[in-house]
Amino acid sequence: MRIWLINIGEEVPSDPGSPRLLRTAILAGHLAARRHEVVWWNATFNHQRKHQRSDRTEFRDTAEGYRLVLLHGRAYARNISASRVVSQIENAREFTRIAPTMPRPDAIVCGYPTIELAAAAVAYARAIGVPIAVDFRDLWPDVIAEQMPAPLRFAAQPMLGYWRRLLRKIVRDSTAVIGVTHGFVDWALESGGRARGPLDRAFHLAINPELPDKDRIKEAEAFWDQQGIGTDSDVTVACFIGTLSRRLDIGTLLEGALRLSSDEKRRFKLVICGKGDLDDELRARAAGDSAIVFPGWRNAAEIHALLRRCQVGTLPYQSTSDFVRHYPNKIGEYLGAGLPIMTPLHGQVRTLVSSRDIGYLYDERSPESAADCLRRIIGGDGDRVGMRTRALEAYAELFDSQRIYREFCEYIEALPARADGSADTLGADA
Repeated sequence: MRIWLINIGEEVPSDPGSPRLLRTAILAGHLAARRHEVVWWNATFNHQRKHQRSDRTEFRDTAEGYRLVLLHGRAYARNISASRVVSQIENAREFTRIAPTMPRPDAIVCGYPTIELAAAAVAYARAIGVPIAVDFRDLWPDVIAEQMPAPLRFAAQPMLGYWRRLLRKIVRDSTAVIGVTHGFVDWALESGGRARGPLDRAFHLAINPELPDKDRIKEAEAFWDQQGIGTDSDVTVACFIGTLSRRLDIGTLLEGALRLSSDEKRRFKLVICGKGDLDDELRARAAGDSAIVFPGWRNAAEIHALLRRCQVGTLPYQSTSDFVRHYPNKIGEYLGAGLPIMTPLHGQVRTLVSSRDIGYLYDERSPESAADCLRRIIGGDGDRVGMRTRALEAYAELFDSQRIYREFCEYIEALPARADGSADTLGADA
């Protein structure tokens, strides 16, 4: 089969260092290994590292056996900015320009967001009669509106209204709606005014468990040794790994750590890996505190080594409409390493943590609650051995990447036959 995967915002295998490969990269590799002809449409701008891969749209053949099309879009410094919106519009225009020149695909899976690129992909698929499954990974534009100050939200109503109309058309005209959780699928169908169909389903986020090579692991271990992380068995290490965006409640976690006593801090390290809009602010607040470590954006081998030195993984998210429906990437990553989870999140994450007894809960926007939670962890509260066992069991049941990506590949392979004659019906249910 000839399969197109359309998703910008992820790192690709050829990015510098040892990039962290996420949902689309992993799926592309699995499909290529199953001897499909795979094209992954990404962007020239690396969203995580904020740098351009190329100054023009570029085609690349990868060692993993699939082709990359990097759609040109301008650089931007902030995740929420006019420059980012323009960059995404440029990506969509490039797709619309180039797609008709490419061999016709048999099936398309398109990530959502971005809104403009998803709309362009659905329009193209519908025009040529190719089945397209739209993979919902975020609740745009609802979460964008939630983050805006009230005066700005009022001024942005025309753009928000335009995006909602695009969203409705994307859902109505797609062959299938898939997503990272059932909650995301339900939200998309409700937003599009469409009833659930037989092809609409969820595939949880899952991280590839393959080990980095031995040389990279050795370098990574040396890096953390130099940072003093995990070298003292009496020190509890907690970590956060991800983009330091304003959508996090990481300030509460940081303030909770800063409230620990001197004796408690001697037995504790909080490692905050990543970069983003909050980077400078967080570093300034923790300046001079040896219990807080900011190693910046780390590669896959370094993250693998860090997780094996930690006793708990943190998910300091705000309980916004998307996150309460979501299992973030880091859940599977933490559980796969046997780590209990510390979080203030409500919704699916809190239910998972509490029902399976695999972590620690604290109150959102309460530094004192976060500090108390950290004290319990430092003091050895809870059955850590049992939590580790239960964490690994939850990973195997819900987030095992081999099973999830095998089922995802089988779904895509069956999509043309199952969608035959049903695309128009599915697009017109509402």
